[in-house]
Amino acid sequence: MPYASNQGVQIHYKVEGEGAPLVLLHGFGVSGDAWRTGGHVAALRNEFQVICLDARGHGRSDKPHLPEAYRLPERVRDVTAVLDAVGVETAHFLGFSLGGVTAFGLCKYAPSRFLSVIALGAQPYSEEFPEDFEEWGQKYINCGVEAAIERETRESGAVSEKRKEELESRDWKALGATLVATRRIQGLSEGLLQGRIPYLLICGTEDQDHDLARRSANEFPNVSFVPLEGLDHHESRSRLDVLIPIVKNFFGSSPVDTGTQAR
Repeated sequence: MPYASNQGVQIHYKVEGEGAPLVLLHGFGVSGDAWRTGGHVAALRNEFQVICLDARGHGRSDKPHLPEAYRLPERVRDVTAVLDAVGVETAHFLGFSLGGVTAFGLCKYAPSRFLSVIALGAQPYSEEFPEDFEEWGQKYINCGVEAAIERETRESGAVSEKRKEELESRDWKALGATLVATRRIQGLSEGLLQGRIPYLLICGTEDQDHDLARRSANEFPNVSFVPLEGLDHHESRSRLDVLIPIVKNFFGSSPVDTGTQAR
């Protein structure tokens, strides 16, 4: 399995396809495999060199248990370490949800390495991150999978045995540390003020981050915004028929009319 090293932390990645390099970074609690099982890699690999990595704390990458290990500069260096390992100088980037948080760090900590960036289901105002990120992060660190089952039961009802097995397979101390560190990020939007990289924010109209994502397109000259009508947070990632044409258009492989781009 291919790994890149960032100061001793091993980051797992996979590469498929040919064309302009495109990094895909997943959301909380899953891994780079989510892009393959979701059909994104198959939809993009004929036109891009698709690079999927497992964020630290997730998948096959190393899983430190201290929040300090998940600071934004470290997350960005994980991505650039993978680019170095693949032999790629510059790339496009698509990050979903938690991966979108890392997307906003690219313009601050590695602006010379990225050609353009999409943040899907994410917004750049760290002061607006939910306060319960840190609360639940501490519960995951202290109680592990029991806290994860408690939260999922509270939000979605009884958890099946199969789902419990899935939850038990994850390192909740590492995931908790990820949430704690995310809630403590400050000044996330500062890099956007530099305007060096074009950003596209995509957000479902039923996503809680929709209004803030739209707002950023009015505040930063290098940011544009596309709303996905009627879609929630997870549907914005899973609806390939809606998402993939917008992605390809923005990254320049096959121009199409998104019809809804807003500023």
